[in-house]
Amino acid sequence: MNRYELAAILNPDLPEKDVAKLVQELKELLTANGAAEFKPERVERRALAYLTGKHREGFYVFLDFLGPPALPAAVRTELKHRQEVLRLAFLRLPEAEPEPPPPPEPAAVPETNPEVAGG
Repeated sequence: MNRYELAAILNPDLPEKDVAKLVQELKELLTANGAAEFKPERVERRALAYLTGKHREGFYVFLDFLGPPALPAAVRTELKHRQEVLRLAFLRLPEAEPEPPPPPEPAAVPETNPEVAGG
């Protein structure tokens, strides 16, 4: 299982309730294709960097999940003809690196007694 992030740009003409419904449909489609362990989704309305389908802004949706390697291709095939989805990208995220151990405590330096050391 790989960790993925799905980044999608949805049509800005959709009402917010339809955006929420479409996000739920995306999650169900991902789950049907083997996705698991979803993190909370992020949905934001933002300006686009360039015109996309005659739109200057869109709803950005980000979903973070675990899934098999074949999942991105299968989901792209399912969504490529949906008019609500302007752009779609899957990003494979790196595995979480374990935290490094804390640095070792400095070694205690033995005290020297000046009376014994040099006489």
